[in-house]
Amino acid sequence: MTAGLRAALLVVLGLSVVTTSALGGSATTNVDGVGVELRSVPDAPIKDQKTTYTLRLLDAAGKPITDARVTLTGRMSDGMSTAAALRPASEPGVYRGEVLFTMAGPWDLIVRVVRKTGRVEIPLREDVASHK
Repeated sequence: MTAGLRAALLVVLGLSVVTTSALGGSATTNVDGVGVELRSVPDAPIKDQKTTYTLRLLDAAGKPITDARVTLTGRMSDGMSTAAALRPASEPGVYRGEVLFTMAGPWDLIVRVVRKTGRVEIPLREDVASHK
């Protein structure tokens, strides 16, 4: 996520809805005691180069949430799409996956976290550069 990225976080847990915004290579929010931190490397995605997304989830006590299923989907206005699973990483509560953007331009992304207790959805927008 670039310094110019405007990310709108819409977090849904049960009936709770919270909207916040963030700028930069990471976005962080907290809803109903669940901490959500999303980062991307590189900060600015580049066409035909993999971007790694890392999501960290913590419960109200600050303990890692390890029972989630996490997916990232992306779509351009012309219908081009991508999808990736964010799989558990070696650190508890951390999920990671890679996306290869094959076209430059604006992409609408949704990170979806599903647990027995509810669902968290984080919509954001990435502007993918054609080159460095």
